[in-house]
Amino acid sequence: MEIVSKFVIGSDKGVSDFLNVKKLAFINLHKSFISEEEINSYIEENFDERKTINELNNLSNQLIITYKENLAVAYCLIKSGSRNPLFPEEKRATEIDFAILPEHDSEEIRTSLYTKFSSATKFADIIWINILQHNTLIEFLKSKNFELVESTLSQEFKLPANIFCLELLK
Repeated sequence: MEIVSKFVIGSDKGVSDFLNVKKLAFINLHKSFISEEEINSYIEENFDERKTINELNNLSNQLIITYKENLAVAYCLIKSGSRNPLFPEEKRATEIDFAILPEHDSEEIRTSLYTKFSSATKFADIIWINILQHNTLIEFLKSKNFELVESTLSQEFKLPANIFCLELLK
């Protein structure tokens, strides 16, 4: 089985692969709490191809997609310089957003994606993520020494979420 995590640019294929994984992961994370109509409405309004291309072409952002047998199954969006008042201003904070499709979630996929994004974020002092409390990837983050910083609510539907961070020692 071939598993490859690689950097992707804001090309048609890169954007298509990213949005496909992002939509499926978003639906999976919210379907037990939010109506299908509300989820679809949110996706239609917020998962815009042009906006995504602009976001990916921002030099502060990097996208990694993990492919399993050439099928996009996971992603990590790295947002360098993403400020959060929870962290000191003098620290270089980098926000991540990542997802793995549940039917493809495995130790190999997690390791491939984590290895790639951790090498891309070595320049940061702090890596942080805002993640839903019921997300199964939380235990994985904890196993990589991410620590709970604050309980909060998600931007999308105000569901319980947590901010986790990993402080990189220089």
